[in-house]
Amino acid sequence: MQHLLQQPGDRGYPAEYLLTRIRGRRSRLISDWRPLVFEAAVQDFLSSSRYQGFVRERSAEGIWRNLLREYRWVYTQMNGKLRELFAPYFLYNELRTLFICLRHVREKHAGRAADLLELSLLSDAIKRVLTLSPDAAAAVGGIEQAFCSLSGRFSGLTKSLDEGGLRAVEQKLTNTYLSIVMDARLHPIMKSFFARLIDSRNILSMYKSMRQEQGRHPAFLPGGAMPEVRLREIIAKEDLFGICSLVREFSGIKIDAPDPTKVEIALYKGITRYLKKEGREPFGIGPILDYLWRCSLEVTNLSILFAGKDIERDLVTAELVQ
Repeated sequence: MQHLLQQPGDRGYPAEYLLTRIRGRRSRLISDWRPLVFEAAVQDFLSSSRYQGFVRERSAEGIWRNLLREYRWVYTQMNGKLRELFAPYFLYNELRTLFICLRHVREKHAGRAADLLELSLLSDAIKRVLTLSPDAAAAVGGIEQAFCSLSGRFSGLTKSLDEGGLRAVEQKLTNTYLSIVMDARLHPIMKSFFARLIDSRNILSMYKSMRQEQGRHPAFLPGGAMPEVRLREIIAKEDLFGICSLVREFSGIKIDAPDPTKVEIALYKGITRYLKKEGREPFGIGPILDYLWRCSLEVTNLSILFAGKDIERDLVTAELVQ
């Protein structure tokens, strides 16, 4: 898995060194979102001395670049053992970079793809595919070849492109990656994290299937902690409100209606709560994974605030993961 990522030299820093640096950076993440929602414009807040975090750019893609830069810093500070442990997480995160670049390739914006990849942890081979391919079909073919070095289960990405476009490619690549990850030897905290991600995706798939009354059952991802039989029971009973109970059981977060935003936010809050608990262990990998996750939430919340600047504040608040 690591061969699909950059492989900078190992400086041999002990884990305690990284944990100390991360504790300082974690303290600078946004803990109270109310001033950004109700008092100050996001741009003004990020430019002020009140904000000491890692986000400085002010466009959707710019914000993602900030996250890549921060993840790159963490990755380069890790020793070889930590990089091996965290490779599944970093590669999962880079799938979004890959998807953004595929859209740039389709739109013939090679320069924008190159700018984004400058900070990416994807391997040089994948970067060459995304910057030199003449069209999306060639790029997807190159990506398929690269990921098949990880598992033959990635075979068929080009067929997905023909049948369903880039969205189908994204879905197959993500789902296959998650199934591959759960077959790998993972640290227990990392395994539980990915199992929760899979549970979240399965519950959301079930919800969307029932809301849209598609008349067919979704294909659930294997590897989650939630038994598939529970999901199929709810579908069989057409018990949409049963999702509320399932979400509360899974995440510990109570929702009063099977609203799509509430369901998704509650599931992410559940993962956040789990990582916060694991992050209290001072010397394990929990604090590092908790920090990486919180960085991704900071970027997600800021993106919501940028996109929702003209939307009623209470609605924006409801979409933030806090």
